[in-house]
Amino acid sequence: MFRRRVIFLLAVFGLFSVVLMARLAQVQLAWHDRFERARYTRTGGNRPVETVRGGIYTRWGTPLVREVPSFDLAVYYDRLPEREWKEPVARLTGRSLMQLEERAGQITRRVERIRRAVQRNTGMEHVRVVEQNEAHRVVANVPAEVAAAVRAAPERFPGVVVLESARREYPNGELAPHVVGQVGVMTPQRWEEVRSEGRAWTMAEPVSEIGARYRQDDRFGRSGVEREFESLLRGRRGYVINRLVFHILKVEEESTEEPPEPGLDVYLTLREDFQRAANEALRRAAEDEELEFRQGALVILDVRTGAVLAAATYPGYDAATYGQDIGGLASDPRSPLLYRPTGAALPSGSVYKIITAIAALEEGAVSPTTSLRCEGSATFQGRTFRCLARWGHGSLALVPAIEDSCNVYFYRAGLAAGGEALARWGRAFGLGAPTGVDLPFERAGQVPLANATFEVINLSIGQGRLLVTPLQVANMMAAIANGGRLNTPHFFSHASRPNGETVKVHQPRNQRIPVSAGTLDAVRQGMRRAVASGTARDAGLEPFQAAGKTGTAELGPSGLYHAWFAGYAPHSDPKVAFAVVNERTSGHGSSHAAPIIGYALEDIWDQVLELP
Repeated sequence: MFRRRVIFLLAVFGLFSVVLMARLAQVQLAWHDRFERARYTRTGGNRPVETVRGGIYTRWGTPLVREVPSFDLAVYYDRLPEREWKEPVARLTGRSLMQLEERAGQITRRVERIRRAVQRNTGMEHVRVVEQNEAHRVVANVPAEVAAAVRAAPERFPGVVVLESARREYPNGELAPHVVGQVGVMTPQRWEEVRSEGRAWTMAEPVSEIGARYRQDDRFGRSGVEREFESLLRGRRGYVINRLVFHILKVEEESTEEPPEPGLDVYLTLREDFQRAANEALRRAAEDEELEFRQGALVILDVRTGAVLAAATYPGYDAATYGQDIGGLASDPRSPLLYRPTGAALPSGSVYKIITAIAALEEGAVSPTTSLRCEGSATFQGRTFRCLARWGHGSLALVPAIEDSCNVYFYRAGLAAGGEALARWGRAFGLGAPTGVDLPFERAGQVPLANATFEVINLSIGQGRLLVTPLQVANMMAAIANGGRLNTPHFFSHASRPNGETVKVHQPRNQRIPVSAGTLDAVRQGMRRAVASGTARDAGLEPFQAAGKTGTAELGPSGLYHAWFAGYAPHSDPKVAFAVVNERTSGHGSSHAAPIIGYALEDIWDQVLELP
């Protein structure tokens, strides 16, 4: 009985084997072409291929930031507590054992926080997160020879591996660091943003879908051009997919590669010569005790296009040492991290009288020849408002009123035009609203709607609740100089591939301001006379044929002012418009701001005249 059962089972298994072999033969020999996708079996080694982030350059190609290779030493998580790797790494890199211990502790605490979070979210008591299987950076940006030494003798550095990456290098880090901006690591908030936008990639997805999507350990632009043009600079990753290909009676290895696309290089409108001149002018002002300059900004625009040729802020910093200096920069009461050309919203003082003049002329409240009398002060509703000229200017028309910055004239002209007109014309020239410049975090400022008499009087001379930025004021002056066209100021010139092929250029945007040629002509005459024989006559600007307006904004009872000067040059054929502000000084715009633009023009005047 037992023998018959064994023979029966063997026969069943034999029959099953014959059927199985026949079926396999049919699939392998007759049907293999039907299984085009099923014939692939993935092997290990699928991986993304990193791209290179684009660089940022001045208009003529001076590098502000570029990507360079970087080598980091990393240690596998489980070996972080060991002492065996610390001593040789300390000797090779010059780090102390204490520094390496501290770094290992930071990594351990971070990974443990991640593990506990996963425990809470999953409800599982025993979990092991991906970070526990990875190597973590303990020394960043080591020289190439250090990386080579570790790779050449791995037995001397147990658990240590070399990670290759890229870092941002700032060969001219002091030139325009705020404009360039910073690149930072992916924050939890930013990661949630890219996930919600469908731009995140995780290891659970096919590597072929990574492209321009973000990984959780990616860098991204956090400020400046790095942030504004992130999509151009970051490029696209490539990938490698390895497969086993099953043919009839043989197996082959196959690899698919998609090369990465490097990020585009971004070229700015900033000219190195103009930017250096602006930086040097502010530095020189800080060294001139008579100017009492501690913080401020200077902007120079192309009057035709709105291109930002220079935009300096003081104090500044060096992007190359930003990481080491951040503590001192953040605690400095002068706010060196603030980019004042677009981020400092301040009252403009008498610079706003140009808007008051335009409003009064366009609304028919005065004509260029209308004379208004100044006796040193004027009383409105029982309150006396004074002029800078103690004994007054006598009777004067619009042009000499701008020339001598007569407060009383503009009190009367502003009241005649009305508060609504003063605000409307200020906004028409781009004040108190974002300019649309291609940098993030621009302050809007405000041009208040003045209703009460005292509000109108304050606004007519640029006081009260008025807030404007240096870029807005410079752009206003450009519109006056070019005949009433308000350009959108811009830093972006063009973007190109590493081979030099231009793929994107700036598209200009502007709008026509409905102001008459006669009004602009009268205002420009007054601004020219302010430099030649008026409030700015001693500022040293006459060699540059400049036209402009001084401004002094009072800061309450402190005895301090924001001193302004804004204008354009040369007056007969305007090439550049500019604005400079000296914050919280005891002097006026004529003495403590106007000379600063003279410092800059001294260095670049020949180049200004060569502009088209």
